[in-house]
Amino acid sequence: MQKEITDYLLQHGLNEDQPVSKEFVTFLDKVAKDAVDQFRVSDRSQLWAWATTRPDALQPPSPPPDTTPAAKDAYSLSQIQQLIEGDDRLVCLSIADPTTIKQVVINLTRRLLQARKKRFQVKPYILFLFDEAQEFIPQQSSGIDKECSYHVERLLRQGRKYGLGACIATQRIAHLNTSALQQLHTFFVGTLPRPYDRSVVSSTFLVDQGILEKTLEFGPGEWLLASYIATGMENVPIFLRADNAETEVENHLASIPK
Repeated sequence: MQKEITDYLLQHGLNEDQPVSKEFVTFLDKVAKDAVDQFRVSDRSQLWAWATTRPDALQPPSPPPDTTPAAKDAYSLSQIQQLIEGDDRLVCLSIADPTTIKQVVINLTRRLLQARKKRFQVKPYILFLFDEAQEFIPQQSSGIDKECSYHVERLLRQGRKYGLGACIATQRIAHLNTSALQQLHTFFVGTLPRPYDRSVVSSTFLVDQGILEKTLEFGPGEWLLASYIATGMENVPIFLRADNAETEVENHLASIPK
């Protein structure tokens, strides 16, 4: 295909910087289809899909998206940063596309950390909460996953000096970046049925395996709490029972005068 394209450019006096014409796309479509037929390329491969869709280049470009109410109400990264550093007590970001939310995490944590380092600012205190943390700090990663894991780990490692903290929540602790886990000072452990998960917690937080095995007997709302600072007992596990959060929220809302 490369040879055919080079010959076509020479025969027609063209170069690679010129716009693609309809005639060239038609020529390329035939050459590509002939090549996949000649070399029996599987119709389930990405190469076959590419070679048989060259006429798509002739389709007119999609029109720019019109300005819908949702677009008008959208927030830029700077506006999200202002909300977080403003008077709002809670800012919740929920984005379905995993690549988009990871890019937001990368840019937002980097901007906040850099700004606070530059001004040596500590307040207001900000706590980041990462639910389904294995999506943001995976153990094995590449590309944007690796970059996101690096920035969250850096936030955990450096943020506390500048009033930036982080809380991670996951049911798949064996899939997390252990270097990031080691930056946590307080942790709550629920039931850990998998031996490998108990092993990760034991080695990361220096908790005896025998204590972790007691989590197999936990009921709803029961946790193992350990902290280097918060409890006043350095790295001494405490068993506790938490109130039902939904019930507490309902009671609080019911107590608010209407």
